[in-house]
Amino acid sequence: MMQNITLQDQTYEKLRDLIIKTELYPGQKISESSLMELLEVGRTPIRESLKQLKKQGLVYTFPQSGTYVSKIDMEQAIHSRFVRECVEKEVMVELSANMNKKAETRLQAILDEQKVEFEKGNISGYHDLDNEFHRTCYEIVGKGQIWSWIKEFSVHLDRFRWLHLKNITFDYNQILEEHKDILAAIKARKTEEVKYLVVNHIHFMVKSQTNIIDKYPEFFLEETVQPLNEADDAIL
Repeated sequence: MMQNITLQDQTYEKLRDLIIKTELYPGQKISESSLMELLEVGRTPIRESLKQLKKQGLVYTFPQSGTYVSKIDMEQAIHSRFVRECVEKEVMVELSANMNKKAETRLQAILDEQKVEFEKGNISGYHDLDNEFHRTCYEIVGKGQIWSWIKEFSVHLDRFRWLHLKNITFDYNQILEEHKDILAAIKARKTEEVKYLVVNHIHFMVKSQTNIIDKYPEFFLEETVQPLNEADDAIL
């Protein structure tokens, strides 16, 4: 059944995307009127979208000052990464057991598109296809709802992922190469290799956390920035 996408849904998704991709940057003051002009929509969808974004911790209102884009909460990002690692390993193993030609063709088409976006230098499109690859894996094994849940509570992880992609991995196409390796292991039904590759793929932030935070210190909640865990680092 097709899901009806309302104007408010579209507005929320656009604002969420602007925040994740730092077009509305951490700490930036925003207003209903400025967002109405930016997205060319009325006050009601903007207001309702801001309510949703506040629940997700992406914006907050400071009394007698205004509404601001929240800073990135690294504690929340690390928790989200842990949950996603645990869930996605099992999703990919299940996919390996149920892979067929139709599913393989569907996933390969996404990787082909991602290669095109890389060659065009389109970081935003490349990022969106990264999400599309993972979402499709969940959908193939009948767990699309779980992906939706993960998406909702992984907003701070996604914000960090964007900075990581923009500043570290896009130049040498790491994400697509890792997707290719994961798909190859899934097709070969090498379950232990699948688990290892998935954890390594999602564990990217351990490698780049210090560099990203040092480059954008004003984007992060200072009290949530923790030293690297040596046990985490040993995995890589």
